[in-house]
Amino acid sequence: MNNKILSNAFNWLCIGLLICFITSYVTTLNETIFHLVYLSFNGLSYLIYLIAELILAVVLVIRIRKMSNTTAKILYIAYTLLTGLSLGGIFLIYTGSSIAFIFLVTSILFGIFAIIGKKTKIDLSKWSTYLLIALISIVILEIINLILLNNTLNMIVCSVGIIIFCIYIAYDIQLALNVDFLSDTENKGIYIAFQLFVDFVNLFMDLLSLFGKEKN
Repeated sequence: MNNKILSNAFNWLCIGLLICFITSYVTTLNETIFHLVYLSFNGLSYLIYLIAELILAVVLVIRIRKMSNTTAKILYIAYTLLTGLSLGGIFLIYTGSSIAFIFLVTSILFGIFAIIGKKTKIDLSKWSTYLLIALISIVILEIINLILLNNTLNMIVCSVGIIIFCIYIAYDIQLALNVDFLSDTENKGIYIAFQLFVDFVNLFMDLLSLFGKEKN
């Protein structure tokens, strides 16, 4: 049963990543689409996407136990779409070959830590508090660095972020194999897919920030 849930989660993860990166790419295909998506509402559209993305994430985490399976799927797809809109700039900043290479590296790391999460005998649920504190600290530092624009701080934040999200991948895989988790709902697969999607995208962005090759 648990392997079936994990398989379902991986299917939805792949769907989410496909939606996300196609959306990111399409929004940068021509100037008209780019201006419509990112520069409308006096340039506030990007901020609107981020706020909507955050709201959807909170709703999925808090309310998924009470949602119908259809509602959970719709909200998950909407979240991946908004994430794609918020990431569109990467195709303007980084070369296509660099993005593809970092995506491959992210996929390999994801696979490695997914296997670790499935095979390890360590109870990673005991790490949840420490991981959450580390994640909140990273978010705060990222917000501060939006003002400071310090390259050294960015390198530190991204390096720590890579470690945190690799551990989170193993943590979420182990969580998916917990028979008691969300046992009263059909939404296990969607919830785990959402968590893994967040892990993958953040790991990808941290790797891209550190090792991506920018366009001339």
